[in-house]
Amino acid sequence: MRIQGYRCLRDVDIPFDDITTFIGPNGVGKSSVLRALDWFFNGDRATTLTHDDVSVGITPERITVEVEFGHLTDLDRTALGKYAADGAPTVRLWRRWENGVDKLSGRAMSFPPFTELREIAGAMERRTRYNELRRERPELNLPAVRSATQLEIALSQWEKEHPGNLTSTELEADTHFFGFAGQAKMTGLFDYVFVSADLRAGEEGRDIKGSIIGRILEQAVDRTQADVEMAQLSDLVTVSRENIHTEHFSEQLDTLSESLTSAVGELTSGRSINVTPVVPEFRLPQVQFSVSVVDGRARTRIDQQGHGFQRALLISALRLLAESKETELDRTIFLAIEEPELFQHPIQARAFATVLRKISSVTGRGVQVAYATHSPYFLESEGFDEIRRMTRTIVDGGAPSVRIAAATAESVARRLDGVVKPDQIHRQLMRVCLASLPEALFARVAILVEGSTEQGLLEGCGLRHDPLNKNGVIVVEVQGKGNIPLAHAILTELGVPCFVVFDGDAGCEQRAQDSGKEPAKVAPIGAKEKAENRRVLAYLGAVPEDWPQTKVHDTYAVLRDTLETYLESEWPEWCSARQKIVAEGRGNEGKNFVTYRQAAIEAVTTPPAWLSDIIVRVMALCPEG
Repeated sequence: MRIQGYRCLRDVDIPFDDITTFIGPNGVGKSSVLRALDWFFNGDRATTLTHDDVSVGITPERITVEVEFGHLTDLDRTALGKYAADGAPTVRLWRRWENGVDKLSGRAMSFPPFTELREIAGAMERRTRYNELRRERPELNLPAVRSATQLEIALSQWEKEHPGNLTSTELEADTHFFGFAGQAKMTGLFDYVFVSADLRAGEEGRDIKGSIIGRILEQAVDRTQADVEMAQLSDLVTVSRENIHTEHFSEQLDTLSESLTSAVGELTSGRSINVTPVVPEFRLPQVQFSVSVVDGRARTRIDQQGHGFQRALLISALRLLAESKETELDRTIFLAIEEPELFQHPIQARAFATVLRKISSVTGRGVQVAYATHSPYFLESEGFDEIRRMTRTIVDGGAPSVRIAAATAESVARRLDGVVKPDQIHRQLMRVCLASLPEALFARVAILVEGSTEQGLLEGCGLRHDPLNKNGVIVVEVQGKGNIPLAHAILTELGVPCFVVFDGDAGCEQRAQDSGKEPAKVAPIGAKEKAENRRVLAYLGAVPEDWPQTKVHDTYAVLRDTLETYLESEWPEWCSARQKIVAEGRGNEGKNFVTYRQAAIEAVTTPPAWLSDIIVRVMALCPEG
């Protein structure tokens, strides 16, 4: 889809998968994407636009939502007619709002003179121009028409018989393209169901037309025979009422009619008065069903349950709707959910994510799912390429503008070309995503470090003055220097600025010798560290070298040897703080995340220049807006 001029979405183009996950900070437009689609599909009955919905500074005030449909079936092509003519692989439709006027149009094959004719607003003027065209172009053999309907039939029939004369153009679509009405072209083909964060479970749990429960009941309960018998009962009741009226009112009304006729006859002649019973048409209402919750001995309404249960019921109902028999053939249901994690504990949130992925992945069932979320539980490792990360910037004039980033295995591989072997990328991709990156995808800036001790130290340094996470910065351990390029490539593709911190391990060979390693095993250790240093530096665009010097650069920082060697030399107060924490039983000896973090907070002196400079460079990477 493409959205133009809707709230903060000035101009964005968004591809959709079977599951599409929108993430990003508050106010960036995640929900607006889902609401724009709701207006596109259900605007006549669900969403109304106003001037307040137009992006700031857009002139003229216009909102456009364009949707392209693929994987068309024969049923789709029959229903969509000229909009899917000549085996077109896709169908494109636009919905525009401008100064209070709402119009739907689509890309179709049309004869250019007919396109101009169709654009004429008035029916009378259109027929006048049609007759002029008949005179000007007699070779077209257009028939005479008496109505606007006959005119359109004549144009469509001519275009059907002369496909070689048609060109692709934008045509105004029928006003009943969407909707519940039986004549709506999209009815039975595509059903967009939007679950907003403030959707009332009490309303959606009622058996009313358009509600989630109502749709499920419509599909699950066959009312055909019951309706026939109810109609027969209505007829019997009507006959019985007529008999009752005749028995009890006939004689009385005859007497009253004679009396009125006689009274009127004293004033005028030639007319009589007749009073008869009026029997209104009697129709029994269709059976409705109520949904309640049984909890032990108590039976309650849905809206009397807790918010978490209400939300769980809605999601479960959506699942049932998606898995119903009508979705197994030529019908697509699109489930759009705003904050599916709302009111759910972590285990339940994970269960929701699994359910949504399951119903969208069943072959042969037309289900698409999209949700806007703040929860890492909905970021499945096997679906990182389904993520759409949204960020907001301020453009000229102070108006907000949104950017949408996505990543695929192919785009990550291109970024890592010559740095990581393709087979390694695909082998490590899911593991790195699952273990390290879910929370990082929500960050404004990610600091990538090798392990948990570097993570703890930098978090502690950040907490001394202005917490990093307050500014949207997260420190991410990638479980080894070798994983830095892959994690960096994924985050960069998704638009997350990254700062890399790693050890050069220049003293690794000497430490191996001091620990008693055999000489034959020492050289490979040094060779491995040299190769990884050169590989990481090459990926970062720096000059590859075996043992880089301790320095902070714009987007990365490196230590010549190890973090511990640096701290012992440059920040002895941190070492003292760590020893004190361990002695008091508040920390653990050796490399420990909590101990390193707390020592960085409690050290009596400020962090040395290398560490302080990292924080400054990281904050400089935070995007505006």
